[in-house]
Amino acid sequence: MNKLELTIHCPVCHMSKINRDLLLNYQGVDHYFCSSQCLKRFQSHPHLYVGDPQHGLSVKQKNQEVLKRRRIRLNEVIGDDVKKVLGESLLALMGIREITFDQQDLFVTYDLLEVSLETIEKNIEDSAASLRGAVLENLKRGLIHYSEECQLDNLAHLSKDGGYHQR
Repeated sequence: MNKLELTIHCPVCHMSKINRDLLLNYQGVDHYFCSSQCLKRFQSHPHLYVGDPQHGLSVKQKNQEVLKRRRIRLNEVIGDDVKKVLGESLLALMGIREITFDQQDLFVTYDLLEVSLETIEKNIEDSAASLRGAVLENLKRGLIHYSEECQLDNLAHLSKDGGYHQR
């Protein structure tokens, strides 16, 4: 007799290694998550990850990505020790595709459906604070969180043709 095994995937990043303690019942369906980052992401914009009968599949269920590349400028060139800590910390986040350093610039490529710029900046601040206060003070915030939130809201509001609203 064959036993049917069901693999549970995180609805945000699709990892199959989930944490059974991170459970959220949304619209009568239990969703398990691999990390608290993914759980918080889902709670912020659930319709990015689950569709509905009227509008069909969500953006994430259609395996779409919303790749962003942002430059974060620092007031000074940072050393290899700081680059290593920042790099390891950022790459531990879900949704980070690539990070590179060039003089005073940190370039981050990420999937907006899995991680926000706000989460990335918080991660950088926490990492920098653990190294030395001066690094934290040297981060400039020239990035606009509001535009990302608007884009996520548009993606989360499915239209009748199964697409999403665009501005």
